[in-house]
Amino acid sequence: MASIPLSEISLSSIKKSLRTQYPDVRSSHLSEALAASLRRRTHASLLAELPSFAVDPPIELLDDTLFDQRLQELGYPADPEFSFEYLEKTQVIRTADMSAWDIEYKSAREMAWRNLMVLTINAGIELKLFSLRPNDNRWLGADKKESYLYDFLLPNGLPAKGCVSDAGWGELSIHAAVNPKEEWVRAANAGFHAGDAFAASWLERKNGAWLQSSTSMFNCKMAILHTLAEQIAVPLGYGDRGRVIM
Repeated sequence: MASIPLSEISLSSIKKSLRTQYPDVRSSHLSEALAASLRRRTHASLLAELPSFAVDPPIELLDDTLFDQRLQELGYPADPEFSFEYLEKTQVIRTADMSAWDIEYKSAREMAWRNLMVLTINAGIELKLFSLRPNDNRWLGADKKESYLYDFLLPNGLPAKGCVSDAGWGELSIHAAVNPKEEWVRAANAGFHAGDAFAASWLERKNGAWLQSSTSMFNCKMAILHTLAEQIAVPLGYGDRGRVIM
């Protein structure tokens, strides 16, 4: 899947590309399918939200399957090969590199790392410390290349602490700790000094927006491993897997 800023310019851009790819589909039907891909009931309800996003449009994932399903409901044949990632001349943001298709999170340990990283990035986005746009760093001290600590709660109520810093080339370095201890989460190899769980990775933002899958950068006590692995964690506009760039 790709993602897109919720703005009139971005939606118009992607609609123009969709009309080129689907010349036989009514314009209004493409609009409804586009709204469905963004998990809105109707195109009108999507447009009604846009004024509130004018200053700082959020970035949301475009769901390929929901788009195709809505077109089928409107009487068009299925198009299982469709992907927003392949649309040309749009403002969509890629959420995966080619290596993403070979990456799977199979074990409880891998899922726990993935969930903790996604929840930590989501918290940073929701706190408006940064966005998925390259170099859009907003935390206090970002202009001086300083790292920043922030607190949040996991869905199950456990306290967590994130640390974000500029990794260069549009990337962010993200660290996370559960039941955190002081400021150890800043350290690259903090391990259990940081808390009952510690995870680290990088968020790609230059060539797209995705979490680099550095699953080995993880320490977790068995008492909370399966709890973390079972958390619901949906990325806010970015992909949850990709190769680690060294």
